[in-house]
Amino acid sequence: MSSPPPSPGLAQQALVYASSRLLPLVAVLLIATVIYRCLFHPLAGVPGPWLARLTSIWTLYHSYAGDEATLISSHHFPNIRTHNPIVRVGPNEVTISDGAALAPIYSEKGGFKKADCYRNFDIDGYPSLFSQTDKDSRAPRAKAIVGMFSTKSLKDGEERLGGCVKDFVDRFQREKEAARKTRRDVNVLNLARSLAVDVVTAYLFKRSYGGLEEDVYTGEREVEKAKSEQMSASEFVNAFVGVGRFFYLPNWSFVLLEKVNESLFESPETVESMSKVDRFVKSVVNSADAQGADSETYQGRMLKAGLSPDEVGAQCKDLMFAGTDSSGMNLSTFCWQLAKNPAV
Repeated sequence: MSSPPPSPGLAQQALVYASSRLLPLVAVLLIATVIYRCLFHPLAGVPGPWLARLTSIWTLYHSYAGDEATLISSHHFPNIRTHNPIVRVGPNEVTISDGAALAPIYSEKGGFKKADCYRNFDIDGYPSLFSQTDKDSRAPRAKAIVGMFSTKSLKDGEERLGGCVKDFVDRFQREKEAARKTRRDVNVLNLARSLAVDVVTAYLFKRSYGGLEEDVYTGEREVEKAKSEQMSASEFVNAFVGVGRFFYLPNWSFVLLEKVNESLFESPETVESMSKVDRFVKSVVNSADAQGADSETYQGRMLKAGLSPDEVGAQCKDLMFAGTDSSGMNLSTFCWQLAKNPAV
């Protein structure tokens, strides 16, 4: 014979009793965690923001806000006479500002294992050389193309690189003249990105993307249409830069957020830019494959190493993004500083 269910009064009393025991236990655990992370953790003596000692929310917030690098740098160099080579930026995370650490972290014996959050930068479902966390899988891919970055290879490709720089200077001059006639600004970042993507593709793919050839102003058009359009690959780059603020999120939440963003906020310009980059990458990959995967190009070497055409395409897109964003931003910042300081 089953016993009758407890009355509401007894159930409520049981809940209150459990809560009275559970809440103090949670409070004790929280206090113990704070004390341990601040005083007894192996990283307790490492300088850094106090909130970062307790939770990774500090890093997540400032990564989203876009001032993470500036703040971390301020902790590495709190004043002109002090340099903290190691700074704690999470309960179990540090950043290192020391040249002697470069080789052990990045190259010796394959370097350190990357954090799982690097997988957030996988492309088309494939881990790129940047996002790959498995050293054994990364090694043959890196080995296939490392020779292209040697001093000899760079010297052999100097003519292609020099041609891109000449195109950049010529385009810059035309843009400047058009801007003077129509009293508008020159979009230096756009020009710098165009140079960067052309250099990367001309040297490594042996086929230029043609960013510097887009929207060139000649003759009367300089006056009639004084408008500097963005390079067609810019929105592709911007999309990757934009999601970078969520880099430290767990992979499952990052993927979910990315899908929501694509469904609700992706602009037609981004879709068009992604499509053009896709067509260009597929073209250079298919061309290398038609040559028997033995051409001395980035894509050819990857195909020869046994990667599928789809994965090679993902690796090529990763290269285009990385080379265009960093180089374009650095060059445009350099030009901005020169404009602000003409005496230099």
